[in-house]
Amino acid sequence: MSRDATDLERELRVESQFCLDNGFALVDAGDGTAVLACDVLERHTNRHGNAHGGLVAALLDTAMGVATRASGAFDNLGTASLTINYLRPARGRITAHARVRRSGRTLAFCEAELLDAEGRPLATASAVFAVATRSASPPA
Repeated sequence: MSRDATDLERELRVESQFCLDNGFALVDAGDGTAVLACDVLERHTNRHGNAHGGLVAALLDTAMGVATRASGAFDNLGTASLTINYLRPARGRITAHARVRRSGRTLAFCEAELLDAEGRPLATASAVFAVATRSASPPA
């Protein structure tokens, strides 16, 4: 049974309380891609006044998870591995651009880039997600 565009749209939203509390907003998603944004507030900063690395990691991870769901092939997923490369300090409005590179029956491989308001790269990330459809049987 395949899902129609309305079902997929309904599922492609930022809904975890953690993400909502941190101001993550879905900008765009579809066909294995996603764009999420966040305004770095004082509560998000480290002692240097830059976005805390945990905020950056969470935004990139969430964007890649949404991109995986946006592929339309999977209903359930969990991060199996996440690698972040911090390139420069993040401040102001930051945007994570994510895409699925390849997916199979049980794993999806993604990449993402975090940009500042001027389009400069702030961080890159890659992740592997364990994936399953709702109809798949849970492991024994």
